[in-house]
Amino acid sequence: MSASAAIPSSYSYRGRASATWRFQTGTCLVVLSSIFNVLLCYISTRGWLYVSSGVVAAVEMAILVAGFIVIRKMISRQIVIVTGLSVAYMIGAKLINPDLSLKILHDFAIAYIFYQMGRMYGISQARSAVLITMVLTLALGAFEIASPVAFGEFFNIWRYYVQKGGISATTINYSNTTFFASGDRIGVKRTFFPFLLGPHRVSSIFLEPVSLGNYATIIFAWCLATCRNRPGQRRILLFALCFACIVLCDSRFGSICCALMVFFRISPLRSSSLVAFIMPVCFATMLTVAGSLHEIPGWVPTIRSDDFSGRLLFSGELLNYWNLSEWFAFSPSAIYTADTGYAYIFNSLGVPFALVYTALFAFSKCRNQTASMMRTGISVYFSASLCIGASVFSIKTAALLWMLYGATQTPDQSPRRA
Repeated sequence: MSASAAIPSSYSYRGRASATWRFQTGTCLVVLSSIFNVLLCYISTRGWLYVSSGVVAAVEMAILVAGFIVIRKMISRQIVIVTGLSVAYMIGAKLINPDLSLKILHDFAIAYIFYQMGRMYGISQARSAVLITMVLTLALGAFEIASPVAFGEFFNIWRYYVQKGGISATTINYSNTTFFASGDRIGVKRTFFPFLLGPHRVSSIFLEPVSLGNYATIIFAWCLATCRNRPGQRRILLFALCFACIVLCDSRFGSICCALMVFFRISPLRSSSLVAFIMPVCFATMLTVAGSLHEIPGWVPTIRSDDFSGRLLFSGELLNYWNLSEWFAFSPSAIYTADTGYAYIFNSLGVPFALVYTALFAFSKCRNQTASMMRTGISVYFSASLCIGASVFSIKTAALLWMLYGATQTPDQSPRRA
């Protein structure tokens, strides 16, 4: 049989080129989600454009619209129903609480769009996205740690955050650098190699050390879920690079979170749906109980010490300080919720729908054990991170996270050689 006869008449080279282009589009959207902030920071530093919050929101919305167009045919009726009920509840709550923010719908849109994109493009897209973001992260991170002053001349992170409203213009820059407020361990020793790396915490393409720690934790979770004791699947190099990122940004949260993930990975609970559901509930409950044990009558919750333990205590005290109306999003929190993720979710979505979304995530059917283990890793990551902030919802790292989870749901889990 000739080669031409073996090719179906319906096959076209143009169709194959189109599939390749779709693959590249998906990868570009995920990578762009990770790097557009550093690109805007460079533009701001060079003085080419005043990057306000509106400019940042417009770029992010353009990415989401492009992603929605890509996955529009994969939207199920169940998602439409759940989304409709959530929006109706939040609109009703907003009639009672005019200060209610609808931003959390945007956060869930990021998760759904990139999760479906991962399912559409599969494990090959996940590898490409991980490789590209890791190379960019380490390259820019090496430049930053080698010459912080020269890095600041190209990327004035402090000015960028002031322009977009992330830092108040009246905030005092105690470190007297161009980096973010948490870019240095002022008065506190670095956890990893302080004698070698000094007090500076690398942020690389993410502009914040916290986000770099989140990125390393996400890649670590994916490595744990996909690694196997077979040639080409051990992920030894990628594990080492994750540790390098954690060291560079001095992420105490990342190291603790990765240790928890290893514990669950080697335990019989690594694929349990019930554990994925109960874990964030238990963390929120323990925070509230801890807050009640440290309650001071007449004292308004504040961050007493700006470190890991201080933020944990503040989160617990804030949840304990609330009445039922704040828990159900019927009244605004008298205390800001930006530094505690659980409070942000409950006061934006309400406890009932927070539990509904957690159940949808935890009890959704996984196509293989890899996806089940990735789900457990995500549950650990969210449960721990929401104790000290809501950075898990930032598109800088959330786009990659949900794309990786979606990719594990595809049947192709075999290793590929270059």
